[in-house]
Amino acid sequence: MKPYRDRRHKAKIVVRQGSSGVKRGIDGSGGRAIPRKSIDMWIRGKVRLFVVVLLGVEISIIALATAATAASASSEARESSRPPITRTYAFGGGIHPTTWTTSVEPPKVDLSRVRSRQAPIRISHRTATGRLRSAGLRWKSSGHCANRRIRHCTSLESVRTATIAKVIDLKRDSGCPVMVTGGTETGHMPGRYSHEQGYKLDISLTPCIDRHITTSYAYAGIRSDGSPLYRSPEGDIYAKEPDHWDILFR
Repeated sequence: MKPYRDRRHKAKIVVRQGSSGVKRGIDGSGGRAIPRKSIDMWIRGKVRLFVVVLLGVEISIIALATAATAASASSEARESSRPPITRTYAFGGGIHPTTWTTSVEPPKVDLSRVRSRQAPIRISHRTATGRLRSAGLRWKSSGHCANRRIRHCTSLESVRTATIAKVIDLKRDSGCPVMVTGGTETGHMPGRYSHEQGYKLDISLTPCIDRHITTSYAYAGIRSDGSPLYRSPEGDIYAKEPDHWDILFR
């Protein structure tokens, strides 16, 4: 008797196609052939599943984008539908309503009226008198000196550049001759905006400059020493003293 041998055969599917369609396939274990139509249906099913999944992903993306757009539009609509804020104030006995409306745009700023927060730039007496002379202005001292520590001298030592620029603007705007008679020398009233700090200058009285100041600038009352005051649109203060104009350039 021959010894028993366990023979295991792997099924092999054979598909043959002839003129009459799919024929029977034979494998080592006696299996049957799979028709070509079944294979085609399986492939089509997989393709349909892939298309359905892809379509579902695309629909989800479109839905998310639409929701985000709707939320943004709703936020803008709520912003534009806010009612205006109205407040009422009384000035000089009259009632003046004031209305504000919220806006996405930032408020406009008049940059020409913005003041620098930097420390003032100061220049020497020589530099200051040179700028005055180049612009057609003059300066004089009753003591014929420029020592800042002597009260009867006229000194422009450590004067602000803005002060010199503004007195030059005064000459240009008025068309009048301008004579500087007081600067940063000692003998003036102290204070933050004083002669000593470089904010004030004295100029001589003349019919031309008197007329320009009193007609071009607004009357601002009487100073404590009785001098009439005039204020320019920029906020500079002109005090008419008996023998000169005392000017504070802010």
